[in-house]
Amino acid sequence: MNIGQALSSVLWTLAAFCAATLLAYSALAEEGVPAEVGEPLPAWEQGWLEIHHINTGRGDAAFFILPDGTTMLFDAGDLSDGARPEGYIPPRRPDDSRPAGEWIGRYILARHPREDEAALDYAVMSHFHQDHIAGLADVAELLPIHALLDREGSVERAKEAYGAFVEEHIDRGMRMEKFEAGRDDQLVLRHDPSAFPEFKVRNLAVNAEAWTGAGHKTRPRFSEGETIPSEENTLSTAFVMRYGDFAYFNGGDLQEPMEKAIAWVTGPVDVHVANHHGSQAHPFFLAALRPRVHIVEVWAVIQPRPHVFERLFDDSIYPGPRDVFLTNGLWPGRAEHFLERYDERVADLIDDYTVELGQKYVEYYMPKTASSQGHVVVRVEPGGELYHVAVLDDTEESFEVRSVHGPYTSRPPAPK
Repeated sequence: MNIGQALSSVLWTLAAFCAATLLAYSALAEEGVPAEVGEPLPAWEQGWLEIHHINTGRGDAAFFILPDGTTMLFDAGDLSDGARPEGYIPPRRPDDSRPAGEWIGRYILARHPREDEAALDYAVMSHFHQDHIAGLADVAELLPIHALLDREGSVERAKEAYGAFVEEHIDRGMRMEKFEAGRDDQLVLRHDPSAFPEFKVRNLAVNAEAWTGAGHKTRPRFSEGETIPSEENTLSTAFVMRYGDFAYFNGGDLQEPMEKAIAWVTGPVDVHVANHHGSQAHPFFLAALRPRVHIVEVWAVIQPRPHVFERLFDDSIYPGPRDVFLTNGLWPGRAEHFLERYDERVADLIDDYTVELGQKYVEYYMPKTASSQGHVVVRVEPGGELYHVAVLDDTEESFEVRSVHGPYTSRPPAPK
């Protein structure tokens, strides 16, 4: 072989190597391709963290697929329509042919990482209000629950709150546990924890007890005998979930006194689910968390409250860009109800409500949202450095992507 032939051979070998490398890179990149508009949401993959805020129009429900495939449901609301003024609540999603809890269960089954043996490793109920717990029995009809946690951990209270299924599931091996503030060893990875040491869930608050930031220690927010405002809401469970640099906060219907109690120990987060459907968001709390993404789970015309809507966009509270996502926005009749038919009972709930503020709410703040309708899915890439938000069509079970936002870069945690 002469020098020319040898050189040619080397070049062909190098070209083949480069082509193979490109193909391998392309295949690897395909696995982590962000969701595409108009296409179904890609299936979960090992190493990803997915958080699905499921919109039924009847309360809160968030389904988590953790990096090793551990699954968790936080709340399963199903508030019956009741006697509400026309336009007060959104249409049930996808439609009214099934109760909200059944829609939640079907969503979980469709997205579950282990289709043949689908189960919930954890179901965590934030507090005992119907828009957070009433759909749990219907979910339990569709798939087993391995551990049920709430603020009491009482089997008798659980049967009273959630239904007779509790005893049946306990007989099948379900654990009933009390959610305990301060702990970081209660909601843990169940399938391959050693593969993801950078993942952790810290319980921040429950029963008006707040984590102090030291070990598992807690402190009461209210002194003995002191009146607890909006008591059941104030007793909500709250946690921060961390995966590498990524951080996510959810606190059910936590009220402002508890927000202030846990603000500093929570620290900066990337995604913040607004407490009490956007009825609570103290400026001190927002300034401490400084979220890049706000999610508001909406089921009523007064959510989020006008003053909270203003705070979420107020860069004098904390600087920098932020995106706000609503599960429900301007459903038919909502704008008219907000502007023209605000009944006295609802107006009393919003001390600062005026027609002018209502008009600003509809015409200024609503258009500023990144999305105002659909299931809101946070998808965190392996390792937690980058994350995306996909909004899914909630009018059918296609999981079609309506919009994609990001990638966002997670912020490193504050130094201790």
